[in-house]
Amino acid sequence: MTTKTALLATLVLAVLACEKGGETTPPTTGGETTETPTDATAGGEGGEAKAEPGAPDVKWADKTFQQRKEWMGVEVLPKMKAMFKEYDEAQFKGFGCDTCHGADGKDKNFAMPTDSIYPLPKDDPVKAAMEYDEAVTKFMVEKVVPDMAKLLDEEPYNPETKTGTFGCFDCHPTE
Repeated sequence: MTTKTALLATLVLAVLACEKGGETTPPTTGGETTETPTDATAGGEGGEAKAEPGAPDVKWADKTFQQRKEWMGVEVLPKMKAMFKEYDEAQFKGFGCDTCHGADGKDKNFAMPTDSIYPLPKDDPVKAAMEYDEAVTKFMVEKVVPDMAKLLDEEPYNPETKTGTFGCFDCHPTE
């Protein structure tokens, strides 16, 4: 895959957030746990229990920063890495947190959208991306956006109906 295709892949991630502004999305290296009371122990009986990493029963919007980092490491990173490597093993062999969040992601608390991803035009970003690289755009629109939306408890943005909560501009900056 060429640099052009890699830039487009980044662009398509942004396209996924088409009509929505971004919010902080921290990744993690995984394996971290946070001690929180469970429903059974919250009333004071039995003390505290370890929660599952990433708090899978807590919606993304309600997760703490630590839970979001864990969720990104345990669920998001492995799934997106596999998806991108399946699309193009050579281009995405080094897929990691910085692929989406940028080399300075940690310094910016993994805030999204990030300026390290290819910017998209505000008007019809999917059309512009298709003109740039149709294959990568289709991959982003058909696979990455729906799967990422599901992982973040969102609905994929549909440019035709203008419905959904996760699209291109959740990852990509605008031009």
